[in-house]
Amino acid sequence: MYRTLRVAHRWIGIFACLFLVLVSATGFLLSLKRSVEWIQPATRKGSVSSTVIPLEQVYATVFALGIAELQTVAHVDRVDYRPEKNIFKVLSNEGYHEVQVDGADGSVLSVSQRRDHFFEDLHDLRFFSDHLHTWVLPAVALALFALGFSGLVMFFVPVARRWKFRRRSA
Repeated sequence: MYRTLRVAHRWIGIFACLFLVLVSATGFLLSLKRSVEWIQPATRKGSVSSTVIPLEQVYATVFALGIAELQTVAHVDRVDYRPEKNIFKVLSNEGYHEVQVDGADGSVLSVSQRRDHFFEDLHDLRFFSDHLHTWVLPAVALALFALGFSGLVMFFVPVARRWKFRRRSA
């Protein structure tokens, strides 16, 4: 049985290793997203004003930029408004684009890519397909559990045997 456990541990490890490398690398990059502007663009500061432009004007400003992935409202994933900085962040559904618009006058403060969204899609396997996210990612989690459990068994069984042998010898 111990040999079977070692063989299963080895093959599960090879399978899980492929995903572990991807998940750990993207997880590392995601942990740095607030400190590295290449991953997530810094939030700019808009003009100080008590008035805020309407959302239609924000859309008009963004669509006028000519970004292929941001041409209509259907292309917009979400719009975040940051009142403390008086800016709108418009994020695209595809292409991972972000446009920051001043909430007071409607000027464009920043046009950049949100690589953190790309890394999140890689991290949870949605980049490849929703099927992988739904079915393979839980299988990888079970494989990691099996690796951990079998690794503990392989570590502690010899320790317990040595302890038992020493106790009998004494």
